[in-house]
Amino acid sequence: MKVTLFDFTGNGCPDPARHAANCLVFTKSTRLNMTPSLMLEIAEKSEEEILQELKIMSNTNPGSWEFVHLSFIVEGVTRGFTHQLVRTRQASYAQQTMRVLKMQKWKYETGPTIKGNIDREVIYDYVMRTIDTGYQELIEQGAAIEDARGILPTNIRTNICMSINMRNFINLTRKRVSIRVQNEYRQVMDAMVMEIEKIYPWFYIFYKNDEIKARKDLQNMIYENKNLSPEEKTEMIKKLDILGGQEL
Repeated sequence: MKVTLFDFTGNGCPDPARHAANCLVFTKSTRLNMTPSLMLEIAEKSEEEILQELKIMSNTNPGSWEFVHLSFIVEGVTRGFTHQLVRTRQASYAQQTMRVLKMQKWKYETGPTIKGNIDREVIYDYVMRTIDTGYQELIEQGAAIEDARGILPTNIRTNICMSINMRNFINLTRKRVSIRVQNEYRQVMDAMVMEIEKIYPWFYIFYKNDEIKARKDLQNMIYENKNLSPEEKTEMIKKLDILGGQEL
């Protein structure tokens, strides 16, 4: 899996992070005279002043966060993951097609409860090879690609682009911190956050708040507790998600 932030607010500017921060501060300043001259005034503020403004914004109306846009390409993820990702309706997507593009030498993901277990891997890999053989033979016999794709597995790897504003991205990632969320989904979200922080060092102000950190710490403590059964762990984490307003 590979995540790349290929476009974002401030892309092409000498200092993308400062440009995006200035836009956030500008759109938050609804009580001031919102004119181009205000943007110039904000640009003259020190880094310390801008960071202080962002800290205030992280705890107030998030409407202004929508003025920062992020576009990712995610490579080598499963169709199972993308089926979940596109349920987030406050984003735009473009996904690699299987309807008109013949899948040559396609790759697939093996789940953590199968990988490393020889007996399970043998069964899994055998089924995947059988699917590939059937897929290729269907096309050779004249089946349309869009019809033959019906037998391809959920865990086939694909690429997808996602464009989303910062407010909706933060809402999305906050809902995906739970251990109950599919591991692949959490890995993609973590990789996206890392990509953003490369461009916007101040992003942590909005994302890494105390509530999220506390929830992650508690879930890890529950997950690592050897005195609890798997059922007890799941139930406790589920209750913690409910308290935190998770939507899984």
